[in-house]
Amino acid sequence: MDLTDVLLLLIRWLHALAAVSWVGGSIFYWLVLRPAIRRSQSSSGPLSRTIADEFRSLVNLAMGVLLVTGAILTANRLTSQVVGTAYIAVLSVKIALALYMFYLVRFLRRRTYPEEPSAPAGRFRRVAALLSGTNAILVLGVIVFLLADILTMLVERGLRP
Repeated sequence: MDLTDVLLLLIRWLHALAAVSWVGGSIFYWLVLRPAIRRSQSSSGPLSRTIADEFRSLVNLAMGVLLVTGAILTANRLTSQVVGTAYIAVLSVKIALALYMFYLVRFLRRRTYPEEPSAPAGRFRRVAALLSGTNAILVLGVIVFLLADILTMLVERGLRP
């Protein structure tokens, strides 16, 4: 194992850690924290805002790490001999979904994280809210994790003799 391998391992680990922190934090929020906040009826209180600010900081850090490490890992993988058309197609979808998640966080989610917008009137607005809310970010994150595993499977298949 040379220095390049060690650096790539560290970059891969940082990439996975950032993704797990973001998506895992979102799952924790959705399944544990949000119901607890609603039951305590303190969703507009200072604790709720503090939690939102702290999680937003984590997400911002994770996004930066994911962008940098993802670019390095993509360049490394695309220059290897084991990727084919299927790999590039799945990678493209993964990158597109990740970028949409970043877009949602950066430009569409100006509200504090734990607060959900009130249910909009009309079918179009409800669909738009579903595609741009915190639930959409969570679902997209889970799908991106699945795509990452598919990419690993495709690389492993490419390494077989």
